[in-house]
Amino acid sequence: MSESGVGETEIPGTAKWWIDRQARQTRRRPRADGLTIERIIEAAMAIVDAEGLEVLTVRRLADDLDTGSASLYRHFASRDELLLLMVDHVLGGIQYPPEDLSGRKKVEWLSGELRRVLLDHASLLPALTASPLLGPNAMRGTENGLADLLEAGFEPEAAVPAYLALVDYVLGTVYFDTNSAFRDIDGSRFTSGLFAALPAEGFPTLRAHEAEFALPSVDEVFAFGLATFMDGLEYRFPSPD
Repeated sequence: MSESGVGETEIPGTAKWWIDRQARQTRRRPRADGLTIERIIEAAMAIVDAEGLEVLTVRRLADDLDTGSASLYRHFASRDELLLLMVDHVLGGIQYPPEDLSGRKKVEWLSGELRRVLLDHASLLPALTASPLLGPNAMRGTENGLADLLEAGFEPEAAVPAYLALVDYVLGTVYFDTNSAFRDIDGSRFTSGLFAALPAEGFPTLRAHEAEFALPSVDEVFAFGLATFMDGLEYRFPSPD
């Protein structure tokens, strides 16, 4: 079986793939060699966190686990499948908010937690684009995120698109905040001195406010955007209470 070989009727990452996989895992008996999917994922995460996603191959992973590629393929059919399992594993690190928080505070907590776990494993971010987030840990996050918005007083017609928009916002900020191509060596999005070098007649506003652009940290910008999103949501969809 090759690293890219999968059945035509079972596309990795689809709802059917996750359902079928969970059913197979339920029937699977422990192997004598002690090799489990949890152990495999942890070893794969160690490689990616330390050396980057491009270094991860099934052969490299097998070497690190002192086994053969064939043994790993008993647990997943391809590298793409492994990446899907790794992404969902990372989402399993989300810590859910205390029950005594308000609905809005829970939404903000969960958004911050999604951002935190993704930032902690930034090298895995390219794998998020492979398919929708439909694994068991991702679905637990969706369940809690939607429930928190409903608890905050929003009707389902507003809560569902609000949840999806929040996920997009978090993923977008993580992408920009971890991509070195968008940042100077000091961590800002704009090279120091760039605004001052712009022609005064064409860019008077940017030249006058270069200092303000350098002030907020990426965490402060994220918090500002999240609070503004929630304020706007509450303004547009006030609670009937």
